[in-house]
Amino acid sequence: MGETEVLRQKLMENVAHLRGARLQEVLDFIDFLRTRERGDEDSILEVAGCLSGSPLSAGEIEEELYGEKPA
Repeated sequence: MGETEVLRQKLMENVAHLRGARLQEVLDFIDFLRTRERGDEDSILEVAGCLSGSPLSAGEIEEELYGEKPA
């Protein structure tokens, strides 16, 4: 058995002992690694959704972050 197969076997054995949310975390991490490996996602596209809408003023940003209006 090659090194890759040994690693796969160890991974499967360890994952078998996880439950619920931990399994989802492992799946999310695997998806992250696969996306990063493909290199097909432009990092600017990851934040593009939060850039839509009307621009905020400095005061509005401060109010949003700190919950108070600037002096």
